Amino acid sequence: MARVQLDDMKRVLRKVLQERDIDKDEADQIAEKVMALFGYDTTITDNIISKEERDLFYMLEDYDILTTEEETTILPSGKRWRIHYWRIKENKIWKLLEKKEKEEVEEEEETSVYEGLSDEVWKRVGEG
Repeated sequence: MARVQLDDMKRVLRKVLQERDIDKDEADQIAEKVMALFGYDTTITDNIISKEERDLFYMLEDYDILTTEEETTILPSGKRWRIHYWRIKENKIWKLLEKKEKEEVEEEEETSVYEGLSDEVWKRVGEG
């Protein structure tokens, strides 16, 4: 499966964030920030992001775009150390994009039925 690219992230965030009345430009900025933080990977450690970025990630987690993971390791001193990660849910993003494309095709099909009709069809019988 292909990696989620910036354009993919923009498209999916435009779709899910419109529920929060977030406009296209703001959704694009969020997508750019997210992809800049992840770079070419699908996972980043939580300790490299700021509080504001973490809040943004929690919002995206609510939309099932990101998820958290945790790993516990034992330090040489014997202490347990927990490492928290954020992961892009690529499969979910692909499903959302596929659903959006199907909805767009259905909308296009619904409107195109009437677009092909001439003005003559809309005239009432007996009108000039």
